[in-house]
Amino acid sequence: MKVGDIVKLIAEPNVDWMFNYLEATFQVLDFPTETGVEIMMVGSRPNWVWIIGKDNLELADEEG
Repeated sequence: MKVGDIVKLIAEPNVDWMFNYLEATFQVLDFPTETGVEIMMVGSRPNWVWIIGKDNLELADEEG
């Protein structure tokens, strides 16, 4: 995973509220901590930016 990659949440994320966003895709913006990833939800207006644990993410397939 690197800056600019498109990612999605894993099927069983660590935090309950993340289940609401299993169909969303995100763009990786930064790695502010050793285990954290700053992501932006693709297509959100205004932009939704989160910092979450990278263990909750996987690369999205080509279709997003």
